[in-house]
Amino acid sequence: MLRSLGLRSDLVVQRGVSLIESHPDRLVLRTPSEPDFWFGNMLIFRHGEVDPDAQIARFHADFPDAGHVTLAWDVPGMAPGAGHAELARRGFAIETADVLTLTGPPWRHGTPDGIMIRPVATDAEWDQVIALQIETGVEEGYDPGPHRPFVVARFGNLRRLAGSGGAVWLGAFEGDLLVGDLGVFLGDGVARYQNVETRARYRRRGICAALVTAGADWAAAEEPATIPVIVADQDGAPGRIYRRCGFALAETLISAVKGSY
Repeated sequence: MLRSLGLRSDLVVQRGVSLIESHPDRLVLRTPSEPDFWFGNMLIFRHGEVDPDAQIARFHADFPDAGHVTLAWDVPGMAPGAGHAELARRGFAIETADVLTLTGPPWRHGTPDGIMIRPVATDAEWDQVIALQIETGVEEGYDPGPHRPFVVARFGNLRRLAGSGGAVWLGAFEGDLLVGDLGVFLGDGVARYQNVETRARYRRRGICAALVTAGADWAAAEEPATIPVIVADQDGAPGRIYRRCGFALAETLISAVKGSY
């Protein structure tokens, strides 16, 4: 089992979609149905040594046809070091994320008037989830051309996982309109939250916080002993929302990624 709650919960989300090869020094995570999902096709090193030459070469040997390189290290609380600086010099993005956990009951947030939270179920509702994910991704600067097929493939797999047990995708609806959503995935002692989003004109009304509360309630009812986990950019809005719901920093997680390699 991985030491990092963040990486362990990543694998929970990918269960049933990705293939995992275990080696003494590393895990190889492959997602054949999503070759452009950089964090679904990556190396996770079991140790904290950052050796750019050797680890880039190892990635190319494990993924000879990949157009990217993604590396991570199973070291909770890892601090950036000289190896990361060298990777950055070579054009890698060094991503430092906060792994937040909930160790007690969530700070409860009620559902705003006129909004109903329920599992996403129908084709039309899943189409709205995909459309909202594309919309918010474009807001964040993604090119809509390549981003659209990436989201369609990603959420095709997430829908299958949500329908197979041990996971749920919750939608916040105003009538039939999806105005926010998130996923929760259970396994290996964790309940991992994924992709919390709110439609632009519905923000700042407490919808995300209500979804987080509903997700915690669902996980507690399904598997009471699980630890709720979220991985969020250190300065991003989702992390601030989760902290308002009672989540606190458990560890930091560092990865390195370079596209169009």
